Amino acid sequence: MRRGWGRWLPAVLVMSCVAHAAAANDLLRLYRLAENHDATLQAALAQRDAAIEAKPQALALWLPQVSANASAERERLGEQLIAPQTVASTTITGCQIAAGAATQVCFGNGHGYGLNLSQTLWSFQSFSQLREASAQAAAAEANLLAAQQSLILRVAQAYFGVLSAHDALITFQGARQSYGVLLNQARGRQQTGVGPRADSDQAQAYYDATAQSVIDSQNALDDAELLLSEVTGAPATMVAALRDTIPLESPDPASVDDWVSAALKDNPLVRSAQLQVDAAYHDIGVQRGKGLPSIAIAAGRSRDWGDLTIGGNSADDQIGVAVTWPLFQGGAVASQVRQSRALWKQAMASYAGAQRDAERLTRSSYRGVVTGIARIAAARRSFDSAGVSLEASKRSLEFSLGITGAEFNLLSTQNQYFNAQLLYSQTRYDYLTALLTLKQQAGRLAEADLAAIDGLLVEKPP
Repeated sequence: MRRGWGRWLPAVLVMSCVAHAAAANDLLRLYRLAENHDATLQAALAQRDAAIEAKPQALALWLPQVSANASAERERLGEQLIAPQTVASTTITGCQIAAGAATQVCFGNGHGYGLNLSQTLWSFQSFSQLREASAQAAAAEANLLAAQQSLILRVAQAYFGVLSAHDALITFQGARQSYGVLLNQARGRQQTGVGPRADSDQAQAYYDATAQSVIDSQNALDDAELLLSEVTGAPATMVAALRDTIPLESPDPASVDDWVSAALKDNPLVRSAQLQVDAAYHDIGVQRGKGLPSIAIAAGRSRDWGDLTIGGNSADDQIGVAVTWPLFQGGAVASQVRQSRALWKQAMASYAGAQRDAERLTRSSYRGVVTGIARIAAARRSFDSAGVSLEASKRSLEFSLGITGAEFNLLSTQNQYFNAQLLYSQTRYDYLTALLTLKQQAGRLAEADLAAIDGLLVEKPP
């Protein structure tokens, strides 16, 4: 009976994992669902689309500007007379002079249209605004790339979170059932007088301690599934488990300084912060240009038709070069320049912070990959040793009935076995997360990296 019980827990865990993967959602498919569902990525995409419009708007200032106007009006025109009129009279149609009036009043209808064309030849403000818009558009593209890479990592982390929480729940459930078997055996020996009450009390303590762990792990699994569903928009109650053995690859290149250099150069968040500095610097020129002269070609044509009483018909065509120089605007330009300089300094500080964050996370994730390989190997050895120790404790109890301490030794070794099992499972998720984070910081994370991990999941049955 005891030997059958000794083989029962590993078999249950394997069967659970296989059943867990039977209706699994693969990692790559969940990511593709997340691309169309994740609110963070959708917001970044809309922000990019809005930001890149600054460039054509700035370019439009250098293109011809055309405007047209038209009018239809009724006019009243008064003209002063040399001497007051003594009697009322009408001079021409539409004009009247009242008796004793010193003014002749005329009425008439007028119509007209105008067409104006201008082309900027030089404007320091528009020139700086175009350069600022180019930097802003490039920064928006970098931010979108950062959001895409962040989504890859968040999907993987949420996926591993579900797997980790599920492993913990299965482990604690198995531990509780195993301790329950030991508790029943200890009580049986106590009732027959073979074993002391202390063994029953110890088994009861271990059994009771697992109740809270099972509850907490179930809550953690529910939260992890909700998080994955929030990101992907798909039910996360069934996900494919990770294979027991996964390939362990060291970072390539092997130097952490090479990874840091790549991060400072290619990390999209660092790149975006650098472009924001450029945009803020050009904005200083935009504000300064508001007080500098601008040169433009201006041309226009206007035509007016009206009654003779209000001047008759007229035509006006003009072309020339116009220079505009706002000399003084109440100190607004100087204030805007100072404000823009302060924002430039703020962008510089943010850029420095982005560089420091990238370097810190790159070194941390690099260390996580390197040490993760050693941690997985150590956790595997610990798990295997705990399994051997557990089998030895079972045999010792089997052949040492009535010897005080044998039951406690089995409880202790069994507890070590479950802890080692859970630790081994978690180290693999930590290693894969560190590997993806390292690539993200270097700006190299892509969908192909998720596909590689997807190949490490338990395959679905045909």
